[in-house]
Amino acid sequence: MEKKLEEFGKLFMKAVRDETINSIDKMLDGTMKGITSRQVQEKFADFDSKQIEVVKWFLPKIIDMSLHNMLFMIEVQDEIELLFKKENLNDLSDGLSGELYTEDGWIKNYSKERE
Repeated sequence: MEKKLEEFGKLFMKAVRDETINSIDKMLDGTMKGITSRQVQEKFADFDSKQIEVVKWFLPKIIDMSLHNMLFMIEVQDEIELLFKKENLNDLSDGLSGELYTEDGWIKNYSKERE
């Protein structure tokens, strides 16, 4: 894999995927404060621990699909370029959305949060 592609993948997983999962987990657990957190806690107040675990299981799947769809949009839209260190990442990859997956993909290699 191209070095710049790897660097971007590592940053993308940490700053977007892991931060999102971590933040929503904190909202669900009640350890994050703020208006949105309070609203999330109110919506899930009647859920038991098994139901919350299902939500937490599903959460990475929702986030990963969103990341996949965003990267795929960048792949197919000629008018959009994703530049990282002055290089178009689309030119370095045979499919940006596919970089997320596989045993040597960004999620496996760089994400610290659950799959």
